[in-house]
Amino acid sequence: MRIVVIGGSGHIGTYLSPRLVQAGNEVLSVSRGQREPYRDHPAWRQITRITIDRAAENSAEQIAGLRADAVIDLTCYTLESARQLVNSLRGRVGHFLHCGTIWVHGHSVFVPTTEDAPRQPFGDYGCRKATIEAYLLQEARERGFPATVLHPGHLVGPGWFPINPIGNFNPEVFERLGAGVEVCLPNLGMETVHHVHCDDVALAFERALAARDLLQFGECAIWSQVAAASFSENPTRHSDWLIENGKIRVKRADFRPRVSGSES
Repeated sequence: MRIVVIGGSGHIGTYLSPRLVQAGNEVLSVSRGQREPYRDHPAWRQITRITIDRAAENSAEQIAGLRADAVIDLTCYTLESARQLVNSLRGRVGHFLHCGTIWVHGHSVFVPTTEDAPRQPFGDYGCRKATIEAYLLQEARERGFPATVLHPGHLVGPGWFPINPIGNFNPEVFERLGAGVEVCLPNLGMETVHHVHCDDVALAFERALAARDLLQFGECAIWSQVAAASFSENPTRHSDWLIENGKIRVKRADFRPRVSGSES
């Protein structure tokens, strides 16, 4: 199969592009520059790397001109960009996979959050991605565009810090958990997010692509596989480390109508 991966050398693409090659596919990695993937892999010698600026007026037609059997879009952030690509690929591609996000759900009403949970997206990113998803699913259901949407959890992998259970990027929280020091979480722990390693997300896209005939286009799925490899290449050791040593206490949010000048 001839597959175009838009964002093929980014966080997810670094793992997905080699996976697709190893599965016997012809892979074309599209990016706006020639940056190297986050991790090297022998399969990159078999991957065709193509420079296309997503912001360019004719970028969608350039991608369609690559004559792919399937297109995996990992870097779509505006509705107009999605529309341009769909219009250019309509009738010219067998499967289109879009990378969404769990942020389309907004604040969790209950956890774990499932695909049918009520949605209240918030923030510019979450609202834009929710609009893109709604458009793609409508195109699939009403016009037969072969779209599949996957919603990863919070992406992690080598080279960047994951959001900790408190809701920020301070790595000391994980150190405290590992040392057995109690960590107090605000708002009953509802500010936590589900980490997922980029290679797990890549595997999800690979399997969705392979299961094309079993999928009903116009549906989406959350991918929040537990991935202790988020913190190390040795997931077993680190999952045991957190389970044995981690101490977490939650408390209700305590809001006051006024704060002093020094507190603010």
